[in-house]
Amino acid sequence: MPNLPGLDGGRPNRPNRPDRPSIDDRRASLNDRLEQRPGYRHPEHNRPGYGWDNWYDHHYSHHQQWHHGSWHHPWRPPTCWNYWWNRYPALTAFGLTTWGINRVGWAFGYNNYYNPYVTPSTVVIDNSVYDYSQPIIMAPDETTLSSNPTNAPTSEVPEGSLTIFDEARNDFYAGDYAAALKSTDEALKESPNDAVMHEFRALTLFALGQYQESAATLYAVLSVGPGWDWTTMIGLYPQVDIYTEQLRKLEQFVTDNPDNNAGLLVLSYQYITAGHDQVAATELERLVALTPTDPVAIQLLLSVEPDAKLPDLPKEVLPPQPTSNITKDQLVGSWSANRDGRGFQMDLKDDGTFAWTYSQGDQSQEVTGVWDVDDKGILAMEMNDEGVMLAQVLFKDGKLDFYMIGDTEGTPPLKFTKG
Repeated sequence: MPNLPGLDGGRPNRPNRPDRPSIDDRRASLNDRLEQRPGYRHPEHNRPGYGWDNWYDHHYSHHQQWHHGSWHHPWRPPTCWNYWWNRYPALTAFGLTTWGINRVGWAFGYNNYYNPYVTPSTVVIDNSVYDYSQPIIMAPDETTLSSNPTNAPTSEVPEGSLTIFDEARNDFYAGDYAAALKSTDEALKESPNDAVMHEFRALTLFALGQYQESAATLYAVLSVGPGWDWTTMIGLYPQVDIYTEQLRKLEQFVTDNPDNNAGLLVLSYQYITAGHDQVAATELERLVALTPTDPVAIQLLLSVEPDAKLPDLPKEVLPPQPTSNITKDQLVGSWSANRDGRGFQMDLKDDGTFAWTYSQGDQSQEVTGVWDVDDKGILAMEMNDEGVMLAQVLFKDGKLDFYMIGDTEGTPPLKFTKG
């Protein structure tokens, strides 16, 4: 069997990731963006996929010899996203999209994540269980960051993992989907946050006719990033007829099981990838009717049919206008909050670094990075893995109300007290 494109004689060289800027440089960048200085342009505006592919944990470039791009549909949130953009122009400077905001909201524990397609059966990788009930970015042991922002780990993908994944793609091309799935799971042992591998895994499950498992994987992928474009997907098949046969089987499954959410999600994804937006909208309308509170289904529908009729949505919690200026000195220190059984600890240090911990039961998650705030109370917290939390903070009587900017889930603010 001939090698797949990009596998003939070796893997193309990959550029090294630039050294991480110093803490002072990162704080200066935050300050520039908060102040919206004339002529400021985010340094990554020209990068392919800017605004969402940070979620790929910088793995996107490792697959560039065959991954040609993703959907270009606008990712429309279900409620008044324009309000956030109009009131907070800093969103433009930070280049935040709803994908990026989803990612940050889960990383900080501000929002809850729920994957409705996860079943009791789980994916066993090594001696642990890959849990698709958690977003891919929150895979166990993969979001532990250095306490020193300048020493945060880079996102180099192990070469062995990429080699095994090459084998998986070769197996898929040859029609041995079981072997492709096995190799993909093996590759994910070392690269559990690689969204490209997860999306390929979902495609393999689709080819095997395992639609529930495919939907569970796809949901985690589509929660915070777009799907592949048609060129990328069809390039994994030796003939388009093979893909068409698999699609027809899925269509028949959905016809026979019209209320099967998993089948509808996978079929809608396939239609969007193939550029069939109108038929995708029809399937997504059915899916939204069955799952009216699912934000991913709603956002997918709006991406292909902006005027779609939607169910009642959560009422957004919008921060009041600040009545006084806020200084950095007022925020420096340790703050704690509790909400819905979760504990939050925010430590804003005077050297411009921060540590954020949230816990629930016996589990906890820590995020570290650098921070800055403007006089209007817009707090910017840049994680070491390159996401940015923007929040409107209101300071009164030694207490701090914390509203995540861009939240469309109706999440109440965190109410911090000092000490």
